[in-house]
Amino acid sequence: FSQAKLARRSQERDNLGMLVWSPNQNLSEAKLDEYIAIAKEKHGYNMEQALGMLFWHKHNIEKSLADLPNFTPFPDEWTVEDKVLFEQAFSFHGKTFHRIQQMLPDKSIASLVKFYYSWKKTRTKTSVMDRHARRQKREREESEDELEETNGNNPIDMEIDQNKESKKEVPPTETIPQIKKEKHSTQAKNRAKRKPPKGMFLSQEDVEAVSANATAATTVLRQLDLELVSIKRQV
Repeated sequence: FSQAKLARRSQERDNLGMLVWSPNQNLSEAKLDEYIAIAKEKHGYNMEQALGMLFWHKHNIEKSLADLPNFTPFPDEWTVEDKVLFEQAFSFHGKTFHRIQQMLPDKSIASLVKFYYSWKKTRTKTSVMDRHARRQKREREESEDELEETNGNNPIDMEIDQNKESKKEVPPTETIPQIKKEKHSTQAKNRAKRKPPKGMFLSQEDVEAVSANATAATTVLRQLDLELVSIKRQV
């Protein structure tokens, strides 16, 4: 190799980031999942930290499991996206943390439970979704206030104007009572025009005799009852 090529390769190595994981064909997915689950549940590692430990021990699961308790993982950082996902998952699944973990696979159950209790205490202050909803509500109220100011109409004045218009629309005289009176008068006329039932005949003399005094009507009715009884006996 020439001196220029060696310098270029050394520069490329310096620019490379630190490799923390590389898959191994001899390591099955079942063993890898089991190792990651133990690292998360018992020791509080996230997936990246657990894989980094395994890569450090050259994919030897036994050595990695033995070395996990010797180190304290970095504090679990929660980004804004993680917090929003947690709030959405909690609204769907409640305290079913193994289902919440399906939306946040990098978080252990212990980490989810720990975050839940800290989030529960200061939910109204730290909730990203609640802050967003309050901000939208405040912006909507401000826009409504601006619209009212631009219109320049006082609601009380508008009600007074509407009352004035309604008063103008009402006619000066009401015809409803007159209609009712006409109905009563027509009913009285119809009642006066009615004829007695079939077979009944009224004469002017009988009407005068009945209306002469209070006892006259009773006397006439008794006579009629006696006549009716005698007629029935004859039949």
